[in-house]
Amino acid sequence: MVAVSVLVLSGKGGTAKTLWQMMLAGEASRAGISTLLVDADPERNLSNHFGVSQHSTGLGSVLEEAGISFWGKPEQGAKRIDEEIIDTKWPNVELLPAGASLGRVANIGVSDTGLLRAIFTVGGIYDRYELVLIDTGGRTGSLEALAMHLGDVAYAPITPTRDAVRKAIEARNRVERIQQTHPLKWCGVVLSAFDSRIGIEQSIREQVYREFGDEVRAEVPRRAVINEAFQLGNRLGDCHDAVARSLARVFREFLERDLMGRPAPAPQ
Repeated sequence: MVAVSVLVLSGKGGTAKTLWQMMLAGEASRAGISTLLVDADPERNLSNHFGVSQHSTGLGSVLEEAGISFWGKPEQGAKRIDEEIIDTKWPNVELLPAGASLGRVANIGVSDTGLLRAIFTVGGIYDRYELVLIDTGGRTGSLEALAMHLGDVAYAPITPTRDAVRKAIEARNRVERIQQTHPLKWCGVVLSAFDSRIGIEQSIREQVYREFGDEVRAEVPRRAVINEAFQLGNRLGDCHDAVARSLARVFREFLERDLMGRPAPAPQ
């Protein structure tokens, strides 16, 4: 078992990065896919949704232990990482929270951009999970560089704003640049919360398709059930109504077909 490491990118807050990673983790849980969620966002949004204390340790402590401000020592970080991974209420899903010190770590210049990947390799993380989902923050910098070198495949979510489209284009460009030194695959973009009845949102959606074409891999409309599941920390597929089950299938198909390279699951 060798994990596929999935990175969500934007360089902007409020583009549903955490929502998509949580919905994907929920569907992975329901499918029995062993998953590690990694909160690489100093704002700790993913950790907050799983009820982790603001004062907890986590990824920040792992990187500090590895000596992030110098040429890192992945063996030291690997020893710490097992202490920081915690269970979640979802079967098959564990979490590496951001930790209170991640904001400080994010401001440190990193000499070794492969440090986080080396920590995961030495710690045997890729052998323990089938899927690693990495949530990133709304800004670029050293922490994002570490996360990008940790990833195998990247995608960007787009919400109905012109700025979100621009940030998704920038994310694609960053992936293309990093491919010169690290084989990070660009998967494409996913659309969230567009309402076809609103003219400006329909116009932005058309702009997305002009810019990305067949790189648009999935789309979920604006639906209260998605936001409710996200805010409550529930798995979307556990909802009993037909709309929720249909939307959960969109996330599941994107996860397995586009990110993990598996055949799409059969209709239920």
